[in-house]
Amino acid sequence: MKFEYPKTVSLFSLVLLFSVASASAIEEPVQLISGQVSGVDLDSGVQVFHGIPFAAPPVGDLRWKPPQAPVPWSGVFAADAYGPVCMQQGSTALMSEDCLYLNLWTQAESATEKRPVMVWIHGGGWTSGASVNADSFSTFVTGTYEGEAFAENGVVLVSVNYRISGFGFMAHPALSAESERGVSGNYGILDHIAALEWVRDNIAGFGGDPDNVTIFGESAGGASIYSLLATPLAKGLFHKAISESTWVTPTNMTHLTRNNGLSDSAESRGERAVSAKLTELGETSDSDVLAKMRAMSAQDILALQLQVSLIEDGWAYPKSAADIFAEGSHNHVPLLAGTNDGEGILFIRPGSAPGSVAEQRQAREAEFGEFAGNLLDHYVAKTDADVLTVEIDYNTDSWFARPTREIVQAMAKTSAESFMYVFTRNLQDPSQRSPHAMELRYVFNELPDSASDIDKNIAQLMNDYWTQFAATGNPNRTGLPPWPSYNLETQQHQLIGAEVTQGSFLLKEQLDELDRYISNRYNSAK
Repeated sequence: MKFEYPKTVSLFSLVLLFSVASASAIEEPVQLISGQVSGVDLDSGVQVFHGIPFAAPPVGDLRWKPPQAPVPWSGVFAADAYGPVCMQQGSTALMSEDCLYLNLWTQAESATEKRPVMVWIHGGGWTSGASVNADSFSTFVTGTYEGEAFAENGVVLVSVNYRISGFGFMAHPALSAESERGVSGNYGILDHIAALEWVRDNIAGFGGDPDNVTIFGESAGGASIYSLLATPLAKGLFHKAISESTWVTPTNMTHLTRNNGLSDSAESRGERAVSAKLTELGETSDSDVLAKMRAMSAQDILALQLQVSLIEDGWAYPKSAADIFAEGSHNHVPLLAGTNDGEGILFIRPGSAPGSVAEQRQAREAEFGEFAGNLLDHYVAKTDADVLTVEIDYNTDSWFARPTREIVQAMAKTSAESFMYVFTRNLQDPSQRSPHAMELRYVFNELPDSASDIDKNIAQLMNDYWTQFAATGNPNRTGLPPWPSYNLETQQHQLIGAEVTQGSFLLKEQLDELDRYISNRYNSAK
């Protein structure tokens, strides 16, 4: 059905859920565990606090260490400018290893309101991105991540940086040996946990409820949600989760010390990357390797040929995340998760796709090998004209739809409700499918002024769904199109676009085959 907001009813008729917004604001400065902080008042009545440190700078001896508590300060910290972007290739924005800062938007009138809290984790393949948009980021993303619309819709919005690339996901035998737990890697995920601990300890001062925290993220941020759902270290730090375009591939989930059937070990990846860089620098890795690693410049670390991954390390992840979800030992919270219907459009270009059916079949056979099963029936085109479409479908299904269904189905087996969606709108060309990251402008309700009324209605709808879910664990309320919960019998999901309808059993045959393939490859190494 087509959906339009009634013209005679306020868009924010959430009287039963949220306090009525006004021009007044919480009293400043706000007292944190580490000191006092002041923010900036926006014309909308929203207060914004930029660049608050949530952990100590992870530099020097703290490079490749779990995050430490923020350094206390005296006086009032003026949170009026974004903190540095974490180190990454290509960004011309201010970058630094000292980057563990967060931003916060609130329209609470007092510290006693207990508004729902939403914590945003950005995407970027765990190698790029930030809680604020750097000027070199994708135009799909530009204009988002500002939390003003969320704050106006009744929540306290927090966005966080975290270590990425070789700074956030470096595993190495020498790092594991120095660790009291015998592990290395997953530093970016540990940064998420530190940010959530900061929220638990400090958010009440901004009118937020520390007992009603929703984590949400997109792409690699969705993989972070996947990771936080799986790790026992995050238990109790959040109460709901939203994962947009959960990004889990056969190579971004590894074991610390051994081949897991899908990729080699995280330590071997790190050891190879460091050894190659030290050789390039005229050094050897046979002695004092840790000192040499920490003596590398930030640019040297950025240049490492290191493939990032979540690491099954026996501590943050006692088992693989897939096994944790399969056995039901993950964190049980209400979950909302989904994908865009054309995710792969952003990644698969005509020049990068196979040129013919024969080339596509050869590539698939080489990839799947003895575990192919019926996958070739789904991901090899029938005609050369369909090769690009099938390649886009394979990327969409294997990188995003399969892991999204994995977490939704895992949660559907618990007492926590789960909700699934497929986003179908393309802001740039409504006649085409929705590529990766397209939903972001809608979720943050940050469309350009030139957007059509249809698009503005969709953006308001999605922001309302997201904030309603954050408030109650269910996206449904009076005035919004009904959204059925997901269960294993009907497997219903919401189709969100110019029309809002429901579907069921999303890509069931394809995703079942992909699940079988991943499971068989993984189990072959046990």
